[in-house]
Amino acid sequence: MAVSWGATAGTIDQSGNYTAPSTVPAGGVAKVTATSVSSPSASATATVTITTQPVTLTITPSSATVKAGFSQMFTALVSGTTNALVNWTVSDSPGDTTYPGSITAGSYLAPAPVTGSHTYMIDAVSNADPAKTASATVTVIPLENQEQQALPIKLGTSGVNGNAGDCCSGTLGSLLTDQNGKQYILSNNHVLGRLSSAKVGEPIVQPGFVDTFCDFAQPNVVAHFTAAPPIDSSNVDAAIAEVVPGAVDSQGDIIGLGGISSDGSYIASPPANTTVDAAIGMAVAKSGRTTGLSCGTVLAVDGSFTMDFPADCGNPTHQQIGFSGQVIVGYGLIRPGDSGSLIVDTATSRPVGLVAGLSTDGVYTTANPASEVLSALGTATGLKFTFVGGTEHAVSCTPASATQAERAKEESAAANLIPSEEIAGVVAVNKRHRSEILQDPAVVGIAVGRSDLRLHTAAILVFVEKGKTLSSPLPATLDGVEVRIVPTSRFQAVNGPRLGASACGDQRDQSRAIRRPVEHLQSQETRNAKAP
Repeated sequence: MAVSWGATAGTIDQSGNYTAPSTVPAGGVAKVTATSVSSPSASATATVTITTQPVTLTITPSSATVKAGFSQMFTALVSGTTNALVNWTVSDSPGDTTYPGSITAGSYLAPAPVTGSHTYMIDAVSNADPAKTASATVTVIPLENQEQQALPIKLGTSGVNGNAGDCCSGTLGSLLTDQNGKQYILSNNHVLGRLSSAKVGEPIVQPGFVDTFCDFAQPNVVAHFTAAPPIDSSNVDAAIAEVVPGAVDSQGDIIGLGGISSDGSYIASPPANTTVDAAIGMAVAKSGRTTGLSCGTVLAVDGSFTMDFPADCGNPTHQQIGFSGQVIVGYGLIRPGDSGSLIVDTATSRPVGLVAGLSTDGVYTTANPASEVLSALGTATGLKFTFVGGTEHAVSCTPASATQAERAKEESAAANLIPSEEIAGVVAVNKRHRSEILQDPAVVGIAVGRSDLRLHTAAILVFVEKGKTLSSPLPATLDGVEVRIVPTSRFQAVNGPRLGASACGDQRDQSRAIRRPVEHLQSQETRNAKAP
């Protein structure tokens, strides 16, 4: 029905958009009236309160310090209007041409890697009154796990096979020793072994090339590739590299496992030197190249998944490889570049697993059980390996849950332990049925986790790829065990990240990324060999 609009003060157009007067009217109110064109006796009135209170805008915090690749939440406080929306931007300080990161709805994501400290401007503009703006500053500092270290290096650090040929990186996760006293860096096959393509003696460098902005001459050779169990038959994605004498901390220190100091810097500490089996609800931690020190909770065990291995970072061809008996951790424990990190029990620092893959939606982490990694390496080499470490100690860090609700759910679950006998029974059921369930193209994995209905009860978790439909409905139970569908994405090895223009801004010439590093590393090793 067509209406005509009118106002006792201010103006209103025939679309109903009201503009307040420049001064406050008598009584501080204006009446807005809509009158029917076809029936003028029909009308309705609304009252608008007019005030002189201006729109104000502030940002909290007014300044913050963030490690490279980490996030910081900024909040815009708007008063004098009911429209609290603002537009966010981040920009360089005068004279700084580096990439400043990004901000969405107040959530700032710092650039990574960075060389040195950089301060950027966070600005908010009021939607209600674009003349009203507010600013804050954010200082981005290097993440210890990404920096080039003086020798001997701590582990949990950026590194990769020097013959990768790509501007990429993984994590040099932890230290092993054999029965003869030789020490080796432990990481993934797809980080150190170029997915079973590496030859014995290939250089392992720190940091990885992404953290030198693709300067292949910069990293130090800290180890040489030694061995990797066959990626397609060993059920682990693991490799070792014998350390260069004096190049790696001989105590097995891992960045952050000793906690976080008052100034926010990580304290290095070794893990315990004996492994422990993962348990549903176990609190775990890891220290890796991209996300530094982070904590999570074991969501499932005895996981069977098909992992995608892209043809990059020295891996010659794309492959899909199946794994069983895996550990699953959530939420958001790792990001690309954290491959090869050691997962430890936060209560004892005992090694639990070796980070291997990530669902591409970033939610679920898969890991090879630490005991199976040692066994597979022993089979591949004829040697006996143990972790280099010390006594048991707690590891403290902030859980990496994606939301407060998920964090609360993890904490609640951890307080409801599932009896080991029940888990063993459900694992047996899982083993009987997993081959059949995994035949469905929509299923990307299956594992034993916790019931959504009864937290102290185990269930079979079937991971179904988002956007796909099961060929046939899954049963509600298998041999009396609850079946729970978990929507997810495919699982993928998480080498990387590749350095793109958005990550490096104008800091380095990206054409250097196509150069092979072999000649630089060979000359470096010659220099090292001549050093006293």
